[in-house]
This record gives sequence, C-alpha cells and structure tokens, in this order.
Amino acid sequence: MRKPTRGFSIRLGVIAALILASVISCAVPAGSIGRIHADVSWLTDSQRQGRRSGTPGAVDSAKYISEQFRSAGFEVQLQEFGGNRRNVVARLGTSPMTVVAGAHYDGQGPGFPSASDNAAGTAVLLELARSLNAAKLPISVVLVAFDDEEQGLNGSQYFADHPTVPLENVLAAVVFDALGRHFIDLKDWTMIVLGTEHSSELASVVRKRSRKDMLNIGADLIGPRSDFAAFAEKQVPFLFFSDGTFQDYHGAGDTAERVDYTRLADEAQLIDNVIRDVARLKSRPVYRSTPVYPEGEVSGMLKLMRQISNEKKDLPRAYRMAFEDLKTRIPTDSSRESIRMATSAALAVATPVHSGFFLEFELRPYFESVHKPEIAAAMREEFARSGK
Repeated sequence: MRKPTRGFSIRLGVIAALILASVISCAVPAGSIGRIHADVSWLTDSQRQGRRSGTPGAVDSAKYISEQFRSAGFEVQLQEFGGNRRNVVARLGTSPMTVVAGAHYDGQGPGFPSASDNAAGTAVLLELARSLNAAKLPISVVLVAFDDEEQGLNGSQYFADHPTVPLENVLAAVVFDALGRHFIDLKDWTMIVLGTEHSSELASVVRKRSRKDMLNIGADLIGPRSDFAAFAEKQVPFLFFSDGTFQDYHGAGDTAERVDYTRLADEAQLIDNVIRDVARLKSRPVYRSTPVYPEGEVSGMLKLMRQISNEKKDLPRAYRMAFEDLKTRIPTDSSRESIRMATSAALAVATPVHSGFFLEFELRPYFESVHKPEIAAAMREEFARSGK
C-alpha cells in the first residue's frame, strides 16, 4: 500500500475522531448532554459571580441545586456550617446502607466562571439524581453538593465530621472534580481515578468499567487536593474521578464554552454505572489501611510523561530534564518518591498558576536530595522565570 500523504493522514484522524464522538454520543442517554450543558451554563453565568463560598452567587447556586434535586425525587436538606456556607444534601431510599456521591459547587469568585472546576462536577451530580431515581437500587443514595472546597475542603470535612447517615453504613464515597477538559491540554483524554488501592472491592468495580483513557493511580500521588480526602481520613472506601488540571485552571478561561459536553455526559454515565455496581456488590467494600497500588500505575505515568514530552514542544528545560531522569528512576523505586515527583511535575506543567509551589517546595528539594544539582538549578531558574 502506498504510504499515506500527510493530508490523507490528517483526514483519517478527523474521521476517526468523528466516529469516536458519534459512538460516545450514541452511548449517552438522550437529553443528558443538553441537561448537563444547561446546568453548567446556569452555574457559570456572570450573575453567579464565580460562586465563591459565602457570597450571594453561592447561595443562589445552593437554591438551584436544591430545586434540581427535589425535582428528581430526592429529599433535600441544607447542612449549614457557618459563614453563610452550606452543603446541599439529597437522599433517595430508606435502606441504612448507603452510597455517597459528591462534588463541590463553589468556585473562585468574580471573574472566574469555574466551569470545569467544578460546575461540571455539580452538573454530573444533578444528572446522577435524575438517572438514579429510576434505578431501584437495593441501597440508599446520598448526593452531596459540597460548599467551600476552594478555601480548604471545608464542606466535605464538615459532612464527614457531621454525616447525615452513619459513616459505618456508607459502602463507598464517590467524589468527582474538574471534569470535561483535557489534562495538561494534551490531545488525548486522561481520566484520573484514585482510591482503588484502599479497597479490593472498589478496584474490581473500576476494572469492570475500565477504559483505555483511565489513569488509575494511588491517591498519595495527588495528596489531599479534593473532597475525597475527608472520607479517606475517616477510612471510608472511596473513589475519585477527575480529568485533571489545564492551562487556565483557576483562571478566567475556565469557561462553559470550553467544556466538552458529550464527554461530560459520557463521564456522568460512567460514574452512574460505578454507583450501580457498588450498590449491587455481593461483599461490601472494606477499607484497607495498607494500600495495594494499581498494577498499571507505573506504565500509566511513564506513558503520560512521554505524551507531555512529545506534545509540548515548548516544554521548559527544567521539566524536560526532570522527566528524562524520572523515567529511569520510577521502575525501580519502591519508595514512591520518584513517581510522586513525576505527578508533581505533570501538575506543574498543567497548572501554571500553581507551578511555583511544585517547583520550589517539591521538585527542587527532591533533585537536590538525589544529588542532581543541574536539575535542581534548572528548577530554580524556572521558578524565577515563571515569577510564581
């Protein structure tokens, strides 16, 4: 066969992308895309002024979320925790055994639409309410829209400290944040999944629903950066889903127009299926304090680093040096420090607004400790250049 021309290859790529989008769209229930789009648009509207916790925009958002939950057939209560802050808690079912699903609805404040982070997650939560009402699950479902995540995970921590259902009856907490955008603005999707290392039962559910774009890693690589952390602290089995951060994360560019709603509706269906699977497990999930990390964790991180190096032609020298060094360390490092640093480097590349923290407090000290002064010096230079 004749070698395809570059133009022909591009056309094939476009056709393949359209076919994939069509397949995803066919798998998504009719109307889901439109409903999710409408919810994200309402939450990100300028009238909400960025939904910063404690402000009128956040209060209005809590009312809107409450109305949507009630219209889906859930019982709703507002869990007030001071400073004009409130979680919106919705319950369906009378069984004492429960699955909790949650996402935060607060945002960054005026000038910041906070669409992917986390109007998108809130819209998925509302879509779950609509779909799970007809599921006739053998357990109860509690959906929680957390307030005040951005200022310190305060809403989820309050819920975990003052649960509306006994935590010993919670089979699993399924939390999601920052959905509907490409991690690090790469061409391919990456759905990050955390928590399987702490429950063999939840690991089996994720394996059942596995897809090639999943990056299944230990929560220790990310740290307590979202609302799953409060449940992990209480040793409640948990799963966390995210598409990760991107160039304008926590910026004015995180707008509703940049969210992929077909993808987001597909992710809502995936999370819906996971909840149904957990509800019907023959053995209830057990939290294991000694984690068993996913088998594909190392290969997944190595693949991600290759993608970053190959696609980001303007990748600063400090990160390029770090990735090349870490690729050789990760496969033989049992301490998890090298794979954690790879995650930090990826997050720094993905999220320029927060890169200074990773450069100055994690990456530079690490490379000094492993006697790589040239990489540590490059990190120092990048920190100074970025002005973070």
